Amino acid sequence: MKFSKRAVCAVFAFVCSASFCGAQIWVQQAGAVPGPVTMTEGCIAADLDGDGDKDVLFANGYVLSSAGSAAVLPTLLINKFNLALGLVDESAARLPATLLKATQVIAVDIERDGDLDLVITCNGPTQQRLYLNNGVGVFTDVSVARLGVFSAVCNCAVAGDVEQDGDLDLFFNDGATNGQLKLFLNNGLGFFTNVTATHVAVAPKTNQQDVVLCDIDNDWDLDVVNTGKSAGQQIFFNDGTGHFTVNSALLPAGTTLTYETDVCDLDSDGDMDMCFLSTSGFTDAVLRNNLIPSGTLSFTAQSTFFTGSNGFDDNEFVYADSDNDGDLDVVIGSLTATQERLYVNNGAFSFANSTTGFSMVSDSTLDVACADLNNDGKLDMVTAQGESGNFLNRLYLGTVLDTQPARALRLRGPEGARAAGDSRRVQVVLHDSAVDDGETSVRLVNLVGTVTHRSGVASFSVPMTMMGGFLWNGEVPIPGGVVLMGASVSWSVSVTDHAGNVLVTPARNFHVCGAEAYGPGGVVGGVNALSLNGSGATAGQQLMLAWTGFPLDAGLLVLAGERGALPYFTGTILVDPATIIDYFPALFDGAGVGGLSVGLPPGPALAGLRLDLQVLQVSAGSVFLSNGLELVICP
Repeated sequence: MKFSKRAVCAVFAFVCSASFCGAQIWVQQAGAVPGPVTMTEGCIAADLDGDGDKDVLFANGYVLSSAGSAAVLPTLLINKFNLALGLVDESAARLPATLLKATQVIAVDIERDGDLDLVITCNGPTQQRLYLNNGVGVFTDVSVARLGVFSAVCNCAVAGDVEQDGDLDLFFNDGATNGQLKLFLNNGLGFFTNVTATHVAVAPKTNQQDVVLCDIDNDWDLDVVNTGKSAGQQIFFNDGTGHFTVNSALLPAGTTLTYETDVCDLDSDGDMDMCFLSTSGFTDAVLRNNLIPSGTLSFTAQSTFFTGSNGFDDNEFVYADSDNDGDLDVVIGSLTATQERLYVNNGAFSFANSTTGFSMVSDSTLDVACADLNNDGKLDMVTAQGESGNFLNRLYLGTVLDTQPARALRLRGPEGARAAGDSRRVQVVLHDSAVDDGETSVRLVNLVGTVTHRSGVASFSVPMTMMGGFLWNGEVPIPGGVVLMGASVSWSVSVTDHAGNVLVTPARNFHVCGAEAYGPGGVVGGVNALSLNGSGATAGQQLMLAWTGFPLDAGLLVLAGERGALPYFTGTILVDPATIIDYFPALFDGAGVGGLSVGLPPGPALAGLRLDLQVLQVSAGSVFLSNGLELVICP
């Protein structure tokens, strides 16, 4: 068969991807980034106007002039790729007019009202900044009103729920000599209190540069990694309540040139590894976390994990799945190299320099942000420039389609037999195809499942809450009208990323057993109570019932298979008469107290058996009824 020249070219174009034919994965778009030409130390990509796409904000440092350096407005670029306009500078219309010498910016919903506010760190000492979003991307300066007077030299801030109360707290690092890492707790309404003195161990460190939140020891709370341009890099360990102790021995001592540290699970084993920028001269290094499988938290540092080109003056790490193979590769924003650099992960904790990563552009990159800006399902890169060169920020559009769903690194929640009052909390640690500064890019994280109960099956789907540091929390809900006791619950975590890829974790299940009081049945002449004493209704153990508050010396303990609601004189029969299994004498002492102890047979035969019980007395026209008590036998 003879192929036409057009057919051959079409086949070649299909086969020749960025991975196989040497084309660049990220291609510079000249002139695509508007705004002032100014020293820029930080940038983020986030949906700031709430329209579903990612905008870009540059934390501009200063403008150089013959008079020296001058403060400048940050640059906010609104994403209008859907209108074929690209990124549009709307800084003046959307940001406060305050001129800053900004060092970094993060976007965080401090009020849990559904929009992203801005925390901007500044060189100084000067007031650190908090800008409140009105919901459509117009910001108001509430720095003093919500942070208090906070004048400092800060290079970085990070947000996360460190005390596990549902709101996002703030850490600020300290660039001063012998500075102290600072913690501000959120009151739930977006007002912050500096609690450093009572919550953070005293640990002076000079010229702190970067701070990142993550669960470094896998105990399901957020710890803090604090590094800088001085020896003795720090990990602050959270006790679960937002109180931190410090360890400076676990991380390499470093030199005076540790500019940035970032974390992610590079070897897909469920613990957090790290990359250190310029820890020895200008040699970047990877730190492997040995917690899994060794069980002991320690780090192995080897600069040789980066093979190929290394040894440049670098400033930024971003993790991105450049080849769409499901693991994270390392992107380095460089101050001195002839292009931004890509190190491809081989899955065995080795990272090889790839010359097909970026267009050949020599500039002075200080920060990198990664997101799909033009909504084509491919990860793009924005770079922030400073220190030398022409300070021209850049956009690189990606060429590799993201078809990989997010990955659940760790997951925990209720399984097996659970008492009705037990915690139904679910926690998950997630990565998607882009990770930066302890955060990953996902659009929706929902807790989904079904509750099978006596009246049928109810489904649920509820959002989980982002806690910072890759961690999401949620609680299995019980839909209205569902009697929890005896129900079987199946739950999963569903994650949708910005490319539309969906992860649904394998279903986990729990069965609700134990004891639950219901009613009341009725009270005449006192409080008549039926309860379960001891450890519970578990096969192979003693079932210990107790009743109190009855005036006579004898009554009946009624056992049934279902609840009821039958009016009876001045009270209610709370067991279904049609399902009565048996009844027993209920004896009382002179104080109206009595009980019964029954040994339950061991083994799985009784597991899940449901019994509904009520104590009653009838005498001379008076009725004394206890509450109902439902038992579901636990295995």
